[in-house]
Amino acid sequence: MTTVPPVNQRGSAPAVFTPDFHEDDENERGVRPGLFHYYTAYADEGHAKAGILFGCPCGCGSLFHIGFDTHEAKSPRWHWDGNVETPSCTPSILIYQMNDKGERIGEHWHGFLTAGEFRSC
Repeated sequence: MTTVPPVNQRGSAPAVFTPDFHEDDENERGVRPGLFHYYTAYADEGHAKAGILFGCPCGCGSLFHIGFDTHEAKSPRWHWDGNVETPSCTPSILIYQMNDKGERIGEHWHGFLTAGEFRSC
């Protein structure tokens, strides 16, 4: 969820893995579109991948995340196909546009992560 207006609401971007986010992974707007990193939920589970952090495909520079359905949680979860290099997740990813009060005022970006590409709906 973001209060940042989308740069390109229909933007698509290749999913590019980075082992960790650094300053050189950022552009003038923040995190590069499509740049992603796997995160883990519990170190004692052998560092199992629990989800991804990613730069918004619209190009706004915001950082978002989705969690995989392989871990228990109360928030929504996505099914990951297990492909580390060119991941696919279902269902679609919907990022809401929020106002300063935390109320939804529309869609920021909506699309799929399919075969290593964030593709707008």
